[in-house]
Amino acid sequence: MIVRATHKITEAILCELGVRPDKAALFFHNPAYGQFARGKITGEQFAQAVREVLEVPYLTDEQIRVAHDSHIYMVDWDVEKILWELKEKSVPLALVTTTNQWQTARERQFINLADRYGSVVRSHDIGMTKTDDGAWTVILKELGWQDKDPSTILFVDDAAANCATARRARLQVHQYDPTPMVGMAKLCTDLTRRGLLK
Repeated sequence: MIVRATHKITEAILCELGVRPDKAALFFHNPAYGQFARGKITGEQFAQAVREVLEVPYLTDEQIRVAHDSHIYMVDWDVEKILWELKEKSVPLALVTTTNQWQTARERQFINLADRYGSVVRSHDIGMTKTDDGAWTVILKELGWQDKDPSTILFVDDAAANCATARRARLQVHQYDPTPMVGMAKLCTDLTRRGLLK
């Protein structure tokens, strides 16, 4: 949520490179993408899988990387402002992201989350995504929060599957509404109700 992204950008670039639209839609929705996000395969292996799934043997690794990276296009400064306010109030923060090595590098072109907020747990580092069974045990250990009562932790995410896994792990959950302005208003209201914002 801190960096804005849309798969439509990647799909449009792929179509310009001659990929059929129905195939371009599979770029982020194939088993190799999940493996890449878990750090189980390299970028080169992911690019090879993309060529096979999209049936485009002529695309280079560089073209695939550029198409991929373009889907991340800016920092969401409204979200970042809220995080900064929480940090200023000494609210313990941690960022947990389902990401791959390419996305991490792209994100750092816009903002260095670790420098600004400290604790960042990335799926490609821990070998699990937020939807994997047992992920929250690993995540909380990575954060040094393994002794915290999970019900004292608020998890904010826009993906229903991520929120469901967090609820099963007994975390409090705010499912962020990605609708422009609506989601931010709902989040601010919820954080204010919880006494985290004024």
